[in-house]
Amino acid sequence: MKKLLTFLLIILPCISMATHIVGGEFRLIHIEGTRYELRLIQYFDEVNGDPEAEDDFAQIHIFRKSDDVNMRILNVYQVSSAFVPYTNPSCTDESILFRQIIYSAELNLPPAQFNDPEGYYAVFERCCRNNIVSNVVSPETTGQTFYMEFPPVSFNNQSFLNSSPELSAPISDYACINESFVYDFSATDPDGDSLVYSLEAPLNSSRFEAVPTPTPAPHYPVNFTDGIEVNNMIPGAPPLRIDNEGKLRVIPSELGVFVFGIKVEEFRNGNKIGEVRRDYQLLVVDCNPGEAPEIFARHEGVFYNEGELLSLSKNGNRCLEILVTDQDPSEVIRVSAEGINFDDDIASLINPSLQLMEGPDDTLRFELCLPQCPYTERPMQINLIAYDDACSQPLSDTLRIDVVIDGAEDNDPFIVGNPNVVEVSLEEGESFSYPIRGLDEDGDLLQLEAVGDGFDVADLGMRLQERLLIPGEVQKVFEWTPSCEQVDFSEGNEFEVDVILSDNSDCPFGEPDILRFRFTVNPPDNERPILTTSGLEETEISIRIDETLSFKVLAEDIDNDFIVLSAEGDGFELNDYNIYFPGNQGIKSIESPFSWRLSCNVIDLAERSRFEITFLARDNSSCGAPSVDSLKLIVNVLPPLNEAPELYVRNFSNGDTIIAQVNRLVSFDVISTDADNDIVTLRLAGAVFNGNEVDTEIINFNFFPVRGRGSVGSIFNWAPRCETVAADNRDSYLELFFVAIDSKCFNNKEDTVSIVLRIVDEPLNLEAYEPRNAITPNGDQQGDFFFLRLCNDPDGNCDLPSGNCSNIFQRIDIFNRWGKKVFSSDDINFEWHAEGVPAGVYYYTLYYNTESYKGQVYVFLRKPD
Repeated sequence: MKKLLTFLLIILPCISMATHIVGGEFRLIHIEGTRYELRLIQYFDEVNGDPEAEDDFAQIHIFRKSDDVNMRILNVYQVSSAFVPYTNPSCTDESILFRQIIYSAELNLPPAQFNDPEGYYAVFERCCRNNIVSNVVSPETTGQTFYMEFPPVSFNNQSFLNSSPELSAPISDYACINESFVYDFSATDPDGDSLVYSLEAPLNSSRFEAVPTPTPAPHYPVNFTDGIEVNNMIPGAPPLRIDNEGKLRVIPSELGVFVFGIKVEEFRNGNKIGEVRRDYQLLVVDCNPGEAPEIFARHEGVFYNEGELLSLSKNGNRCLEILVTDQDPSEVIRVSAEGINFDDDIASLINPSLQLMEGPDDTLRFELCLPQCPYTERPMQINLIAYDDACSQPLSDTLRIDVVIDGAEDNDPFIVGNPNVVEVSLEEGESFSYPIRGLDEDGDLLQLEAVGDGFDVADLGMRLQERLLIPGEVQKVFEWTPSCEQVDFSEGNEFEVDVILSDNSDCPFGEPDILRFRFTVNPPDNERPILTTSGLEETEISIRIDETLSFKVLAEDIDNDFIVLSAEGDGFELNDYNIYFPGNQGIKSIESPFSWRLSCNVIDLAERSRFEITFLARDNSSCGAPSVDSLKLIVNVLPPLNEAPELYVRNFSNGDTIIAQVNRLVSFDVISTDADNDIVTLRLAGAVFNGNEVDTEIINFNFFPVRGRGSVGSIFNWAPRCETVAADNRDSYLELFFVAIDSKCFNNKEDTVSIVLRIVDEPLNLEAYEPRNAITPNGDQQGDFFFLRLCNDPDGNCDLPSGNCSNIFQRIDIFNRWGKKVFSSDDINFEWHAEGVPAGVYYYTLYYNTESYKGQVYVFLRKPD
């Protein structure tokens, strides 16, 4: 029956920031391997929230706890939306309606990345809370930080799998002022971890924004109103509390909407591995839930008084009459039964479980009938609970009954003279027998059976021969003659058998009595096979790559047993190294070839150069444990033999000096040969210019590295430039180093050669030139002026050299025969037109930096034809 009288609702003025948040939490679910599902669960105020504030997705940030580094950003998308129900749907109030919105996405957490021992935490921030909250200052500008901690997925190089606890689904129930209110916020952990509950202040968002970017820790709590703290987030007598099972309890003393937070910490082996938080709200209203029902029980007309021990006969009337009264009119009453000191579900024993009460003068009658056999040997403790349909949560009354069923007792059966454990040592084929007598004081029919530890006793020929079976007594003889036909001694020679005596009582509370036999059976002797080799003189040898190791392995068994010949590598598989050993099997005498061509393609000496191979000969004796002989071969692998390549410069010896003239090409062949026909790499290894190492790429040598098998060569070309000549015109020296390296696995060898280039300036050699010496300045466009073509080629069309690195053209002066200067120019492309001068011979001097050249030119004056 709904009894809501008044409801306090405060609606604050709405600003531009949407108000809608009731609370929420995270959940992390392991799927398989490194795959996880991350859920964000948000509770939305459907009445006071802004519909535009509902998000299609949310962006989660994951941080590392040890240093707050952002490890991952993940978008989770809305997958479901449903209203949060009431405990009693008839108590629904339109002024309080919450909706649960779930966002989800799959998340990959690779162990190489998520292995920090301190773990990680997920954060999402959203603003703002619904504006009707009573215990927070300015809730319409206060956001929520969703927060969860989780452990690494790898710990000490071992996989560490975990799912976060799952909190119970919340309800929309409201509380009545000054009335007891209970809220189940318990959680279940899919991994069986221990959970610890506590109250926590809700966390505010980092900024006053609709969706702030999540920030690393620390995160700060909301600003509570005056007088509100964590220990009284909902004021009351007592205020809000949470117990060890996750039950929230409060008797609120103030009206309003109160936001609160809980924290569930997750422990494994005593160590905290994670935590989840939930923010939520409780509405406290002024309502009258009425009077709680009262529940009574009586047996055969006698009322039961709580604290008494009620005795019922096993074969008598075991039904209790349950009576319920309620001072409120028209109540729906439900009665349930719960066991306290046993786990059996007894709810179905109430008949009927639900009835309608017509008024305060009405008394409802229910029946509870207990079975003949109680649920525990001790007196049963049962809670009978009557619930009404008050809003928002039912009121209840509980009657605890302590009851015992007389005649259901059961004495334990026992084996006469039971020594508990009998140690037995037998030879194969030796017989063993042991008489066993069992008794039961209740006269119950007895059962005596033998159970093997990991085997069926009948398969091994063990049996219990019956001698006597009457109510209250049984006599049998345990017999066994172990034989090779039934016992596989290759799996061991120790056998444990429990002979169990139990009774067939109507109420089987009696504990069985157990007699244990521990057998040790000695199989007949078995000579081990003998391993030998043919073609192998020592069991530790050294061999080089590219060589072959071959021999035979032989096995012989003097018992003529079936033999299996095999081999195994210590820390490696034979096939991985192309080791051929097929093994063999047969009777008495067998052999198998061993062959190994050691190849650089499969052997990495940097990883392994010592190989231990164990050859095994195992016989399969018809009886008794198998015997094994072994032979260990140690192979030390050495690099292959190798001759170094030979490197030389054609027509020169190592260290020779070659004259390198500026602007003249220096060229020579560098050649390498390898007697082993290995692959050879030839390259310029370095250069030293006037005593200093230089970058070979800067000097622009023309020399290409080459690679080939057996013989390779490359041409060195270089034309020195003036920058390689010393400023004082001294010679410069460039030493070149060439290297040839062959490719022999783990035994590469090389040869080097050097050549010295003495870099000299280009000589002027003025005497080698014959410059032009006449002009006819008559306007016929042929020889009208005097000029000199300056270039460094005496055999070409050059009048004089243009110069070299230290001597370059400076100027030209022209004089008449009386020594008067008639022309001067510092332009290398000068032209003298002999204007205003008479015909005749003229003399000129061409100046370089430190040298000069003297010549003459004839001027002929004549008219053109």
